[in-house]
Amino acid sequence: MTNEPAFYMKMLHAYVSSGEEPDALTCECDVLAQYLRTAMHDVQVKALVLNDEVAARVFVDTMAQFVSLNLQKAAYQMQRCSYERKQIAEAAEWSHIKRRDNWQALVQMMDDKYAAQGFDKGFYNREFGEKGQSDDDALWQTLLNDWQNNLDLRLVLHKREFLESRRELQNRLLHNNLKAVTQYVQQHGVNQERFYQSWALMGGRWNVVEYERLQQVVDFQRRYPVLQTITDRMGRVADALGHKRIGYSQGNEEQMQHASQSDITGISVGRDLGALLPTELAQYADADMEDVFLQKYVTGRLQTFDYQSRTLNAARGLHTKPARPCGPMVVCVDMSGSMMGEPSKVALSLMMSLCEMCTSKRRNCYLIAFSVQAQPIDVLNDRTQLLQFFNRRAAGDTDARRALDAMFALLNGNSRYAGADVLWVTDFRIPLPPPSYFQQIERLRHEGTRFYGLQLGIAENHWLPYFDEMFKIEDIKMEVR
Repeated sequence: MTNEPAFYMKMLHAYVSSGEEPDALTCECDVLAQYLRTAMHDVQVKALVLNDEVAARVFVDTMAQFVSLNLQKAAYQMQRCSYERKQIAEAAEWSHIKRRDNWQALVQMMDDKYAAQGFDKGFYNREFGEKGQSDDDALWQTLLNDWQNNLDLRLVLHKREFLESRRELQNRLLHNNLKAVTQYVQQHGVNQERFYQSWALMGGRWNVVEYERLQQVVDFQRRYPVLQTITDRMGRVADALGHKRIGYSQGNEEQMQHASQSDITGISVGRDLGALLPTELAQYADADMEDVFLQKYVTGRLQTFDYQSRTLNAARGLHTKPARPCGPMVVCVDMSGSMMGEPSKVALSLMMSLCEMCTSKRRNCYLIAFSVQAQPIDVLNDRTQLLQFFNRRAAGDTDARRALDAMFALLNGNSRYAGADVLWVTDFRIPLPPPSYFQQIERLRHEGTRFYGLQLGIAENHWLPYFDEMFKIEDIKMEVR
């Protein structure tokens, strides 16, 4: 049995956040889960991981790489078995005549492959040969079930064999990563956020030289504070109350006062801010209870006095309005030749910051690196392609249409992408596409998609009208081509 990547990641995150280890029953049929459980039970690992945030991150990333490696190998083995699965399905449709003509060859083939796993060739030779029961549908289905079960067992054995061949190496890697990283961070007083950005691109293997090379890229964030501003802007979150956002309205208006306490007829629930019970007023005034009060207001569950006259209106009122949904981030990074040198390093530094933010917030992010070609990369789930991007050099011409086509393919026709935040990082020395492209941008903006840009350099920018906000870094060294 092999679970989805999310299953193993949930297991890892539960462990580092609370020390929770998966129970034996959960791991019973999954050799990879069994290995993770064993690693979590290691006394030295537990002592480090549960008492140090950096060690916890290193543990998760190191084991996530191992999980990815095992799942890739399992997927490869599954692909290799696709033809045999097709053969099983075809054999289920054989006529009685074809069964009689081919059962011996089929049984022999299964014996050649699965005798070591306990396939009983003699049983089927007796039943189909001596007793002539190849026409027995139930017996034939038993043969096919045996075939399928042996195929599944072989996949499990391959998974176990692959994992066991790498167990010792992975254990050493985990212990070395935990020890070396925690010592380095403590000795050098490394900021956690800066460490995470570089560590995320090291493929789960600690190397001081590679880390310090990546830190030079991270350092551009100090030199250009606007990069952090952009990360903060892109990192907005949807309102905690869900689909509604609280707004305030203020003004002066004449209010009718109740004549006396006898006007009160009871207690009810609602949203009347002019008739709140003292307990609700206390929550209203307490900053720590603000979220509780707002939740009650949205759901109409505030406790209020019920009056005979219902004409009181608060001069300072609350209202609800739809919150802009928090869709994914789509980041288009220009990797053409005009971005060579410092511009490409600044773009990579910003992307490192955005990747770390998306990882911590678990917000979907798609990276489109473009020059003459453009291919979206799922930042959270496609670590291999992401690492390849960070090792890529700026080169070639620029074709914005490729990036726009890839961006539109992501954003159009998928309700999950409503409210997406799009960021373009480029020198904007790129030809304008046909007007139809800008019409699509305007439509997306009207539907709630926000377009941000970071212009590197001082080239004349004809794209400004199509962006909600344009950031600039002008004091940057551009390569001369």
